[in-house]
Parts: sequence; structure tokens; C-alpha cells
Amino acid sequence: MTDTKYPVTPLKIGVPILTVVLLLAMLFLQDPVTVAFLCFSSLITAMLHFNVFESTADKSPLNRIDLGIQVAFLVLSVVRALAMGGHP
Repeated sequence: MTDTKYPVTPLKIGVPILTVVLLLAMLFLQDPVTVAFLCFSSLITAMLHFNVFESTADKSPLNRIDLGIQVAFLVLSVVRALAMGGHP
């Protein structure tokens, strides 16, 4: 089997940066409405990952790192939104 590697583009560098910025915002902001919006945006950035990166078979470290960040953002944002939703 051969390793599949696609070229790195500026967009592939921008998606993880955008996701990290949104993740940090979600972790540090205290407004429940903003956290709920960021929870929804985690679904959009996950979709963006699969639109920007050509294949999950890509062995590029950037692909794997971004996928890990996307999963962490999705899980953490849902947990934080549910935790904040129960408190007035």
C-alpha cells in the first residue's frame, strides 16, 4: 500500500487555525447564547474539514491533526452547551 498525500494549501492551514480560535472562544466565553452558537459552528467546521481535505486516507499530519481538533471541538462544545444550558 502506498501513502496518499495531497498538497498543502493555504485553506488547509486556515481551517485548523479557525477551529482553534473558535474552540478557545467556546471555552472562555460565559454567555450561553454565544456558546450555543459556537456549538452549532462546530458542526459547520467539521463539515468544512471534509470539504477542504480531499480524503480521510490522506496520511498528511495536517489532516490528522485537524480531524482530531474537529472531534475535540464538537464533543467539548456539546458538553459545554449542555452544562451551561441547565444554569440560568
